[in-house]
Amino acid sequence: MLTLRTDDKPRLAISFSGGRTSAVMTKLCVDKFKDTHDIAIVFANTGCEHENTLKFVNDCDQNFGWGVVWLEAVVNPEMGKGIRHKVTTYEAAARKGEPFEAYIEKEGLPGPSNPGCSNRLKELPINSYLKRELRWADYWTAIGIRADEIDRVSLKRIERKFVYPLADAGWTKEDIKAECATWPFDLDLTGEHYGNCVWCWKKSLRKLMTLAKDDAWLFEFPRRMEWEHEKTNIQNGHDGRQIFRHNMTSVDIVEMARTRNFEPYVDIDQTQMFSVANYNIELDTGSSCGESCEIGADE
Repeated sequence: MLTLRTDDKPRLAISFSGGRTSAVMTKLCVDKFKDTHDIAIVFANTGCEHENTLKFVNDCDQNFGWGVVWLEAVVNPEMGKGIRHKVTTYEAAARKGEPFEAYIEKEGLPGPSNPGCSNRLKELPINSYLKRELRWADYWTAIGIRADEIDRVSLKRIERKFVYPLADAGWTKEDIKAECATWPFDLDLTGEHYGNCVWCWKKSLRKLMTLAKDDAWLFEFPRRMEWEHEKTNIQNGHDGRQIFRHNMTSVDIVEMARTRNFEPYVDIDQTQMFSVANYNIELDTGSSCGESCEIGADE
């Protein structure tokens, strides 16, 4: 840990999601508040992040001496029992979707009609750690959202005790890139569409199809979950749930990427695969976690 926990310092929990924006926010907060606050830096791993995201979290921790606490959700399969946490490490962190699968086995497939995955796999384990292990009852949580994505700031930020240092200070994506360029390491992803849970349903359709075109195996985990849990936690008389928008499956996305046949989605201009050069805010922005999966979204 960065500081010795006391009873007289204000407490700041920093939610490090594993992306560049979140990393810069973490560094700014530590540099500014390490002597005045009790600080806990936490990374909640779902098991579906890219390996290089995990490496970036570890690189930040090793280079800056942050003392990042690696957490994973512990899902009690009994209905009515809440989610707790376990502490893990970079080396031992789940890499085959284990925490995500445990959540799906209990609550069913995530998606537009069941959007609680960020809450269950990130926010609740973090809260469990802070309250059960650190015994924190009163603290603020810093979340890495920039000024150019201000619409993702929770409307209940004060009530939920969330702070958004980058958004409040006017930091944009270009500022983040400039800061990271001064570091001796970087987040080594082919493109930003690989960030967070690689196959995240909140990413734009064009980003998902680009991922499928790059490597269809990236959709093997959600494909298996759809096969095994289409009807998990579905009320009698209702059809099964699919993960992606427009009631699409992983197989649909992979097939569309392979054939470039976008029927019946002709209203969506997908004539080009995603790249930073052809970024379009309407085509390439998902929902609250489309760009970066942070806790505190108003799901």
